[in-house]
Amino acid sequence: MSEPFIFKVNLGGMIDILANHLYSSPDVFIRELLQNGTDAISGRKQTEPEFSTGRITIRIQKEKNLSFQDNGTGLTEEEIHQFLAVIGQSSKRDLKSGKILEDYIGRFGIGMLSCFMVTNRIKMLTRSAKHPEHAYLFEGCPDGTYRITEVHAETVPIGTEVQIDAKTGCEEYFTEEKVTELVRYYGLPLPFPVMLMHENGEEEQINANFSLHGENITQQIMNLGKELFDTSFMGYIPLESKSGLFSGVAYIMPYAVSLHAKNTHRIYLKNMLLTEDGEAILPKWSGFLQCFLNTSQLRPTASRENFYEDELLKQAREELSECIAEYLTGLAAKNPELLQKIIQVHFMMIKSMACEDEQFFKTFVPFLKFETNMGEFTGKDLLTRTEPLSYVQEMNQFHRTSALMLAQNQLLVNACYVYDAQLLQLMQEYDENFIAYPLEYVTFEEFLQNPPAESFHSAKLLLNAARKAMEPFDCDVELKSFSPEQLPVFYLLNENAERKREIQHSKENAHELFSSMLETFAEEIENSQATLFLNWNNELIQKLIHLKDSERMKTCIEILYIQNLLTGRFPMRGGEMATLNENLIQLIEWGLT
Repeated sequence: MSEPFIFKVNLGGMIDILANHLYSSPDVFIRELLQNGTDAISGRKQTEPEFSTGRITIRIQKEKNLSFQDNGTGLTEEEIHQFLAVIGQSSKRDLKSGKILEDYIGRFGIGMLSCFMVTNRIKMLTRSAKHPEHAYLFEGCPDGTYRITEVHAETVPIGTEVQIDAKTGCEEYFTEEKVTELVRYYGLPLPFPVMLMHENGEEEQINANFSLHGENITQQIMNLGKELFDTSFMGYIPLESKSGLFSGVAYIMPYAVSLHAKNTHRIYLKNMLLTEDGEAILPKWSGFLQCFLNTSQLRPTASRENFYEDELLKQAREELSECIAEYLTGLAAKNPELLQKIIQVHFMMIKSMACEDEQFFKTFVPFLKFETNMGEFTGKDLLTRTEPLSYVQEMNQFHRTSALMLAQNQLLVNACYVYDAQLLQLMQEYDENFIAYPLEYVTFEEFLQNPPAESFHSAKLLLNAARKAMEPFDCDVELKSFSPEQLPVFYLLNENAERKREIQHSKENAHELFSSMLETFAEEIENSQATLFLNWNNELIQKLIHLKDSERMKTCIEILYIQNLLTGRFPMRGGEMATLNENLIQLIEWGLT
């Protein structure tokens, strides 16, 4: 049997991987030092339950030398060899079982190496709380060499102090301003003080000193949101996991955001910042929120810049969705004013949520607003109607038919806005007495009645003139009685006729090559039908019937037809606009003669 060999790690190559592939920025060395100090303090609390004075002290000398000191558990000589010299071996892992100890943040045993992104030498003084009679100086270099020297224990406090000097090009990370910014960014909610020792000997706590419990809690939380995101929020949603997976708050944006907006968040793992990206844990419809979230049980990726996808993360995602939805639905009873304000600003997000979540839909649909031909209606207004309603999903169709429907006291909903048609369908599933159907199922014949039989004889001349006028526009003419009486004509075309009109409009504005192609498409459309209905009840139509001048009848009918096209927002053809101009000129000339 051949002799086994042991893999060797090129430390310089490992550092290149850290700097260029694993970590997003060199400034994560501050996070790694904070995490190591935090874990050391947690370790000391495990062995000394009465220990409650944990702290980290940072010193900067002439913007070149940085010292990170914690009063945690410290390291023995054996632990230095075991955990600092072996890449991937973490002191947070139980050596017998191999199980990750949940009180710690770090897991992979590579955090200290991140310091080599900004320094060429790491010095570490450490004294173990378990064996305080010994203290050691560790010195490590990027080439993989290190040495350990025992020093007088009396000169070293229990805990660990890491000292690094800035290498060329990294001096910006060794200023008080930058270090303070990064500590507040990565370790804002740490439960012990992180102190900055100024050169004059004065100390300043640079992480936040706040609590999400106690007096003036609402103002404290709102102040925290302002500090974190530099925004004065509308309000906040408490986030408390039923299973203990997370806690925090979701701040409600004071202005509307895009459905696909990706807001920045502050998501912490054991009080240390893990990521600003909430996509992995927050529901898709949460774009109107910015979250401050802390979790203790989810698993981080190796770079500790996001969460590992597993069943626990899936559970946290589901609980977060439930937490947000339950709070918002509860506002209907607790704070309806805030609820109305949220809906007014974030109506698109609310509609999206209502389409995804049944309970959310049942609570919010009464407050959602819909545009109709009778004005603005709420979901509650629609659900309490006893008569069926119709809806359209095309804006121009709404404008063309709303007046006619209104005259018949028929409610028409403009469902061309995102989610509105889907919400109307869900309302039918929610309430069997609620009936809504697309406008194409409306039979306009019930609105367009035949006038008295004798009217066709008196209007014969007008009908002949109108049909002759409409022939070039592929439009038939009929005489009907309908409301409102103020509407002289009503132009109605089927789906094929409307498609053909759109193609012809495009053809007139297209390049010659495409124009011939569009003409072919138009010729292939069959059964296109367009009709201009003259309203027997309208005063203007009555005057035209008695005009007895077919030329003037033709001119007026053409004007009414094109006017109806314009108000109905139909795509205009060049010949129609020319006809309108010519007829207006003709009217002026007749008026002058």
